[in-house]
Amino acid sequence: MAFDRLDPGNAALVVIDVQNDFCSPSGVVALSGKDMSGVLEMMPKLIELIERAHSAGVPVVLVQTLHSDETTTEPWRFRTGQRESDPNCVPGSWGAELFEISPHPADHVVTKHRYSAFSSPEFVGLMTQLAKPSLLFCGVATNVCVETTLRDATCADYYATLVEDCSSAYLSELHRWSVENVRRHFGVVVTADDVMDAWNKAG
Repeated sequence: MAFDRLDPGNAALVVIDVQNDFCSPSGVVALSGKDMSGVLEMMPKLIELIERAHSAGVPVVLVQTLHSDETTTEPWRFRTGQRESDPNCVPGSWGAELFEISPHPADHVVTKHRYSAFSSPEFVGLMTQLAKPSLLFCGVATNVCVETTLRDATCADYYATLVEDCSSAYLSELHRWSVENVRRHFGVVVTADDVMDAWNKAG
């Protein structure tokens, strides 16, 4: 019998970078001219999925990016060939705070300083502690931090799953291409309803 990656006893829900600077119409990304409509459209379904995870006893891991002078090296600053002009998710700022999500007392909130959550020793240690072989990924941006973390999960021998309609990018094409890339090479793609239906049947 195939491994059931949606079984609540096997899974943890990993929510990537749902922060004001990345998701709010007043955040750094929006002010730079990016289209936020996909992010705003997916938020109600993401919030519903998080609430259902709590009811199903599935651990929720909220991953936040923080960027400061102490964590921003020269190679990182020039990763695209040009110095970034708009700092985002500065520690202690409004932009770094979670967007439309209030952590449940049982939730795990961890920080990272690069695209992949697996670059954070705090996250890696938590994954070891939780001992859940199946990781369900969602958040923003699908084609950057979500996909990068999911790829690393696959390479670290986790069952990696992308929750398609609880993830978003700033161009719909980038979201679709990332979803297809995951489907072809790195994991399984599901909808929030697929996940919640599985949790209902298990409950």
